Amino acid sequence: MKKQKSLYSPTMLKRYLNCKYKIFNEINEEKLKLKRIELKTNDKLRIERGNIHEKEYFKELKKKYKKTLNLKDQKLIKEEKVSKTIQAMKEGYEIIHGGWLKQGKWIGEFDFLIINKEQKSKFGNYSYEVIDTKYSNKPKPDHIMQLGTYTFMLEDTQGVLPKKFIIVLKNMVHEEVQVNQVNEFFKITKKNYEKFVETGVNKQKPEKCGFCNNCEWLDRCESIWKKEDNLNQVGGLTKVHLNKLLNIKIDTATKLSNQDENKSLKGFRKEISNKLITQAKLQKDYEKTNIPIYKINPNNLKGSKGFNLLPRPSECDLYFDIESVEDHIFPGGLEYLFGIYYIENGKENFKALWSHNKSEEKNNLIEFFDFTNLHFKKYPNSKIYHYGSYEITALLKLSSLHKVKGIEYDHYLNLDKFVNLLEVNRQGLFISENSNSLKNMEKFYHFKREGDVQRGDVSQDYYIEWLETNDKKFLDEIESYNKQDCHSTHELHKWLLDKKPSETSWFVPKKNGEMELRDWEIDMILYQEKVEKSKIENKKIKQLMSDIIGFYNREDKPAWREFFERRTKSDEELIEDPECIGNMKLDGEPKPDKKSLLYSYKFEDQDFKLRKSKKTVIANNQDIEQKDYAGTIIEVDYKKKDILIKRGTSQGILPKILSIGPDKPRPNTKLVSNTYKFIDSLINKEKKYSSLIDFLEKKYPNITGLKTGEKIIQSNDFIKEIPKIISNLNNSYIYIQGPPGTGKTFQASNAIIELLKQKKKIAITGLSHKVIHNLLQKVEDIAKEKQLKIIGYKRGNLEDEDTIFNGDFIKTHEKDPVFMNALKVKDAGQIFAGTKYHLASSYYDNKIDYLFIDEAGQVSLADLISIGNIAKNIVLIGDQNQLGQPIKGTHPNESGQSILDYLLEGRDTIPENRGIFLNKTYRMHSKINEFISSNFYEGRLTCDERTDKRIIKFNEKCIIQKPGIHYIEMNHKNNVQISLEEIDTVVDLMKQMIGSEFINNGKKRELNVKDFLVISPYNTQVNRMIAKLEEKKIKNARVGTIDKFQGQEAPINIISMTSSDSETLPRNKEFFFDKNRLNVAISRAQVASIILFNPKLLEFSPKNIHQIKLMNNFIKLLDYKVK
Repeated sequence: MKKQKSLYSPTMLKRYLNCKYKIFNEINEEKLKLKRIELKTNDKLRIERGNIHEKEYFKELKKKYKKTLNLKDQKLIKEEKVSKTIQAMKEGYEIIHGGWLKQGKWIGEFDFLIINKEQKSKFGNYSYEVIDTKYSNKPKPDHIMQLGTYTFMLEDTQGVLPKKFIIVLKNMVHEEVQVNQVNEFFKITKKNYEKFVETGVNKQKPEKCGFCNNCEWLDRCESIWKKEDNLNQVGGLTKVHLNKLLNIKIDTATKLSNQDENKSLKGFRKEISNKLITQAKLQKDYEKTNIPIYKINPNNLKGSKGFNLLPRPSECDLYFDIESVEDHIFPGGLEYLFGIYYIENGKENFKALWSHNKSEEKNNLIEFFDFTNLHFKKYPNSKIYHYGSYEITALLKLSSLHKVKGIEYDHYLNLDKFVNLLEVNRQGLFISENSNSLKNMEKFYHFKREGDVQRGDVSQDYYIEWLETNDKKFLDEIESYNKQDCHSTHELHKWLLDKKPSETSWFVPKKNGEMELRDWEIDMILYQEKVEKSKIENKKIKQLMSDIIGFYNREDKPAWREFFERRTKSDEELIEDPECIGNMKLDGEPKPDKKSLLYSYKFEDQDFKLRKSKKTVIANNQDIEQKDYAGTIIEVDYKKKDILIKRGTSQGILPKILSIGPDKPRPNTKLVSNTYKFIDSLINKEKKYSSLIDFLEKKYPNITGLKTGEKIIQSNDFIKEIPKIISNLNNSYIYIQGPPGTGKTFQASNAIIELLKQKKKIAITGLSHKVIHNLLQKVEDIAKEKQLKIIGYKRGNLEDEDTIFNGDFIKTHEKDPVFMNALKVKDAGQIFAGTKYHLASSYYDNKIDYLFIDEAGQVSLADLISIGNIAKNIVLIGDQNQLGQPIKGTHPNESGQSILDYLLEGRDTIPENRGIFLNKTYRMHSKINEFISSNFYEGRLTCDERTDKRIIKFNEKCIIQKPGIHYIEMNHKNNVQISLEEIDTVVDLMKQMIGSEFINNGKKRELNVKDFLVISPYNTQVNRMIAKLEEKKIKNARVGTIDKFQGQEAPINIISMTSSDSETLPRNKEFFFDKNRLNVAISRAQVASIILFNPKLLEFSPKNIHQIKLMNNFIKLLDYKVK
């Protein structure tokens, strides 16, 4: 019985969250005489420090509270402590330390219970909450599991669920966690764990996971894998590969090694098949001889791959490595050691740059670039060699966060100063090791290491020990380790040069010598200095202006890097890049079309974003005779997997095998110029841009007739009141938050019409032309309804249909003079519409009365600063809980936020005295709105009474028979971006429901194909879905990704989540489980929202609290399961 009790503890639940096999080992440790790896010194130290931290916190509590009880030091058995705890709660102790709670099989010891006099319980006019001390810089998922267990047991004990629990971190930092944001995740994890203990623990086998390297049972698992010849021992083999191999009855590394590498395995592309079989053969041969084996990759002897990435060796090349610790060790993470190794005049040199805080980290970055810059002047052809992409990524992140040396970083990239030897190794060789780690490569060039630190994770442990003890010996060990890493990289370079095949070429940099500062770089440096020296009174605004400088350069850096990285990828590799369409095959001869040629290509199943009308480049162009420009996409046929591309004859002939991708980032010259203009106005204390300043200072909107801070909307008559409020804006701003179906586009358009009547000049913008066109169309509709003639000008490209809007009143124009002349017209209401690139034109400066920004949650703060100068008043329309801005770069402080994230500061709804919250949805049935309102809008969103008068009388055979949210459980395996099972289910559902009677406020008709929205996260699933529906005679269905359907609605939507499990998701979990995307997906439906997903998606170990909160919303959908 005792053994069973120990299974149901917070500690065991934490371990289960990390790895299920840990539970098997914990249970059978004595029975099977299992050996675990001993605790590391720093683990013991952390436990000791944690105990001290707990005692220190109790001392602080005793100073604040009089009625405290310490049960921790009392020598009682567990059951007695449970009784003592309950008795103390009945007696109303303010603090209970070290007590025990029990519920059924569950039992555990908490750190503290603290009294809460604002919530009643069965004990009286008070209740308790859990506090736990953690010697950590930030909360971790296992902390949530532990405190979740205490909170669950506490609910049973006191009869009420606490609203929060508190984690006390290092330096007595208090982190409050709202129970309702994590409780669903805790409950399902607990439920799964209980089922696992009862039925699955002895069936569990060890599987590789992200916790292996830090697990005390790693040696045991490794021995099992080797004994059973597990496929996970084959280098480069992913979970997706593993599942595919098991499906074709290849279940050991030996079986894989026995396959013919010249033939493709079923379900694998040729390149991957060859790589995996070759890898398995080499590893098996190594097991027999114990002699390391390598093989030149014959597929990468040409082009910018493998050994062709090596430049000629230069005098005094540099070898570079970084040591770092993660966020939970140092807030924000810390790159604490830069190591540089080189040989000069036959003498070995090593330069170690240490930093123990963010200020020193910044100085390190400066010193690194200063040192290397001087070195390159002395040795112009030398390079910086590193192993892996971490160093380059870290330098990019640091130069962005610290706002120093970003220009130098760009120059080094342009001059090809960095050489990643891992890419040379990975593309140029097959090796008999199960990974290409530097430590594994050392066998080939006989590099012998010294010292206690042999791995990167150990160096991190040593750094933790230094933080705790301040003993310099730990830093000395780390520095020795880093030096050996750099030295080993040098030895690897020599070995690769020796093995370089004669038929490969030397990499030749695009540019040589030094790069002079470009004009925009000079301006950036100048304005950074101007802001630093300025006397801008508002310190926060001064900091923001300093941070915003360089935003567009930082934002474009990832795209530039991806653009150049694609040059080294194969056509098959580019299939995995969602920005590209990879490995297309020419279908027939190109056909003439005036001065162009039309090329028809066939493509494979893949997830891609490129669409009709997009200009593209040859993603991996390595032919100096071939121009980069691939042409414009004329048509995409997802069913036939055909794509039609138009390219000018002067550009030459496209290859028979082609991979296309996006062009380089476009210049942001006007946006940057306007940012500087605004900064100048702040420095010179001009009062030209009051509305923008009000927004940046987060002031209450300045509205004539309203006192500052007064509730803005006084009635529910939005149609009359909103235009009045906007008309009364006094050189200020206003935010209209429009949750799904609340008519924000109508309210904005209605206000615009009233302003036009007042002869105001209106500018309209948004992230995309599609967003702008949506608002323009509604303005036109209302104008026609009111028989009002309006005048509008939309900027677009007449050769790109996506940019063209030609309504009855608003027309598209290409040339600036049209807009410049229109602005000169006085006493006339006018609309000027376009993206930020157009509205940033200097002729708009302060010429606009009202700037309307639609879907403002998708627009960056930097964009607002760059175009906000055009208007006297700014009207923001959007919803921070729907699709957000697509940010890519790394930005300091608040400078990377969207407009709405900056303004709302994490709130789900705009307060009544700061903006307008449209509180009534005219779309969603109350059964859908209950979920949407409570989870995303603080319960403030209500339904118009007419929403429940939309009724579907579902056909008798349909599994859906009522309005609301419906979850259909899927149990497929190994699906990543395509699920044929879910496609079949969607087809069946639509067949069942098409023809059902739809009553819309008394009007009856039959449901047709246009009454459905079918949504999936992946374009691959969307494309396959369209083809299948057409095959089943369901034509012209509305199928797309969530991004496509924001702003749209239908009586029914069907959401296909597609993937089988969370381990093989093609994109990160933040994307897949994003709460905003979930909100948009479900809220498209008027009557019924049906979501298909595999419950195994919910079984994963979150890396942080944010992921738990995302999962928490998703898990609530299980309550809507179709029986």
